[in-house]
Amino acid sequence: MKEWFGLAAKNLLRRPSRSLLTTLGVAIAITVLYSLIQFQANYEKGLKQELGALGAHIMIVPKGCPYEAATIVLHGGKWPRYMHESVLEKIKQTPGIAQTAGIIMDAILDFQNNQNRIFMGIDPDYLRLKDNWQINGSWFTGDNQIILGESAAKLEGLKIGDLYQLKEQRLQVVGILKATHTQDDSFYFLPKKTLQQLFELHEKLVVVLVKLEDIEKADEVVASLRAMDNNINVFPLSELLSTANNLVQSTKIFVTVIVIIAIAIGAIGVLNTILMAVYERTKEIGMMKAAGASRFDIFKLIWLETIIVCAVGGFTGVTLAVSFSKLIEAFVRNTLPYAAKSSSLIGFSVETVFLSIGFSIILGMLAGWYPAFRAASVKPMEAIRSQ
Repeated sequence: MKEWFGLAAKNLLRRPSRSLLTTLGVAIAITVLYSLIQFQANYEKGLKQELGALGAHIMIVPKGCPYEAATIVLHGGKWPRYMHESVLEKIKQTPGIAQTAGIIMDAILDFQNNQNRIFMGIDPDYLRLKDNWQINGSWFTGDNQIILGESAAKLEGLKIGDLYQLKEQRLQVVGILKATHTQDDSFYFLPKKTLQQLFELHEKLVVVLVKLEDIEKADEVVASLRAMDNNINVFPLSELLSTANNLVQSTKIFVTVIVIIAIAIGAIGVLNTILMAVYERTKEIGMMKAAGASRFDIFKLIWLETIIVCAVGGFTGVTLAVSFSKLIEAFVRNTLPYAAKSSSLIGFSVETVFLSIGFSIILGMLAGWYPAFRAASVKPMEAIRSQ
């Protein structure tokens, strides 16, 4: 079998330009396949991680689109609707609630440097929900202070004790959050009252996070909260995750169509190339059969050529996808601004590598069957006389 692989490889090298272009077509298809498989898996994983990092069971936001509000809370931004702080006191009195945290959030968009600074006003109640938080430095001891996420501190080049200018106020950096690998790493945390004052959002909240005493009683608590005030949206995070998962699943139809188109283009390219090679080598194939080569020998040779092209294309496609994963991921994040940022969307996965390369080999086996069959059917005398 080793000799047959060597002979098939030599035949492909006789037409380097055509073989290269065909391999490149397969590589592009496999690059798309690998990237989309990784995106689907990691997007869902990242979303679950970010929701879990909230440390809450229920999210309460102002009236409006709750899912748009949820993305603002998870990834930061400006939200044009607010709740009055008095709502927080009513929520605290609801039976079955163990912990609440009222949050006010705003953002400063720096279009010149393409940066979006997210400021979050919090109090000690918020810290009690964050079991995974570790802060270098200390918690707020005064109003004119700020705690930076690790990424935010690196962006600003600040350390504990430095001053940070926010609008007309100079804030002292009293703490830097250790890496959580969630969106918290890029946030700027201020005392709630300080943010309300600086952004002129007095007595306003963007979201209230609720932790339950008993998760089994979530439906009862949600019903009580929804009956309390008509100007708020109340939904459990499990419901948000379920809805987000449904949206992710629905995109698989679109993703599948893209993959099918890419693979079909690659398969047609391979089929066309091998058929042309068979046509051009009709006399050569006839002479091989006249010299004693069997139908199966010819079939095997042409089939191996196709499989080699697709296997090399599959390996090249995976290599391209992994090598340019950061560039592809940057494109995805710009296309989907609220894509989960807690983890890499397109990374290296041994399972996906084997799946992609295996798929490319199967593609070669399918695309190469007809050209191999046609070559095997060539009659020696007719082939020799035809050219």
